[in-house]
Amino acid sequence: MAAVQKKKNLYHRITSSMPLLITVILHVALGLVAAAVVVQQNVGGKKKTFEAAAQNEGAAKQVEHRLQVARRASASSSSQSPVSANRIFSTAENALQMPAMPDLPSMGAGGFGGFGGMGSGVGMGAGSGMATSMGGGTGLGGRGFMSLSFLGSTTQNVSKIVFVVDTSRDIMSEAKGGFRAFTIIREEIMRLVGRLPPSAKFNVVLFEGGTGDRNDFTVNVFGPELVIATSENKNKFFAWMEPVNSRLDRLGAYSSAGRVTWTRKPLPADSGIDPLFLPPVWARATHAALEQQPDVVYIITGSAGAVRVLVDEQTLAKRREAVDKKRADLAREGIDLNAIVDARSRSRSKARAEFDVANAKIVAAGRLPIIIRDNDDIFRADVQARLKKEGFTITRDLTGWARKDGSPINESNYVSTIQGGEWTDFYAHFSRLQKALLPERAAVNLFLFAGPKDNTEKPTEVLTTLAKRNGGTFQLLTTKRLEELKAKEEAASK
Repeated sequence: MAAVQKKKNLYHRITSSMPLLITVILHVALGLVAAAVVVQQNVGGKKKTFEAAAQNEGAAKQVEHRLQVARRASASSSSQSPVSANRIFSTAENALQMPAMPDLPSMGAGGFGGFGGMGSGVGMGAGSGMATSMGGGTGLGGRGFMSLSFLGSTTQNVSKIVFVVDTSRDIMSEAKGGFRAFTIIREEIMRLVGRLPPSAKFNVVLFEGGTGDRNDFTVNVFGPELVIATSENKNKFFAWMEPVNSRLDRLGAYSSAGRVTWTRKPLPADSGIDPLFLPPVWARATHAALEQQPDVVYIITGSAGAVRVLVDEQTLAKRREAVDKKRADLAREGIDLNAIVDARSRSRSKARAEFDVANAKIVAAGRLPIIIRDNDDIFRADVQARLKKEGFTITRDLTGWARKDGSPINESNYVSTIQGGEWTDFYAHFSRLQKALLPERAAVNLFLFAGPKDNTEKPTEVLTTLAKRNGGTFQLLTTKRLEELKAKEEAASK
């Protein structure tokens, strides 16, 4: 009886645990089914990814085809005509767009006419821009992450670009290369702007120096603030930029198709900027660029310029006394300084009238005109040599402002209000300016455009130092170098 009871209890224990066992078996079975479904979905997803990649490959081939067509069209167009934005970047603002990306380092440096980095737009290049490697901007208010190259100078992590361009007669002079060289500079700026994706912003500051010794200058900007690089804005820019320094009667900062006057904003009281300090003209013009909060500034200048400081009232009074003394000394010689100044002015006007007639005949004959900064340049050796080559002779009329021995009297009534400054002080000044205007320093790339006979040793030294201290590079440009870069780019674009 006890054995029967024991078997019965065992039976009850086994049968009473059956529901739990069944539940465990069901859960295991359901888990296996779910795993099979997940595996099947993953296999299907991979197949779809492969199909999408095939579609993207076809789109990429279409883009490459349009790029080649655009390049061939640009190569056959006149170098004097503006570059069309429709040939440079798709007019559809959403064409082949990628979502805005976070701040990341550039994925590669660019080459001639190439695209580097990861960007939110795909540029369609046309023309023959110099060493242009485009990515995109973040679109998130921070720095971009394009790899941007211009005339051999490459800067990483940018999306906001400003060009500062010297349009003075000095950079247009015969000794430097004149119209031919500036045409290349103008076109390369236009080509680079044309390749910017719409996530980027840009602006251009045109400047020219004044005739005084206080580093006076004139500034004209494309827009009052950075401009989004849409196709519409690019076309507006091309129309604005095309006339710049394109004709003898249209030179200087206001030779563009329109003008926007820049008004300097007040600097913070604690900026440490000395109001008596006068940096070079190109640096004063760069102030307008830095106010726009760029990532990178490209400065093209025909001269390193001079660092000057306004003198105090005591020094100015001594200089006035010196001029008065010179006037008295001349009077004892029977020379009226005021009459001397008037005679010298008439002589310069006469030379200019003769020069204008000669230049008009040179242009009428289909040759490039001679560019001068002021009337005294007419008697520079290189200008005189060109005039002689063209069959003209202009001599200086010394009537009324020469001594008995025939030597000119060069004294004047002018009292200078400046004295020379130190380049080391200028480096500090520029650093303080960057700190006062930007939360994060902009990279400053400097290009000195020089003639074959220019002494570039000191300018190269000071401009290289300034560029390196501001995260940029320095490049020396000549007409020959510009033509080499242009030819290399055109060859790479074919």
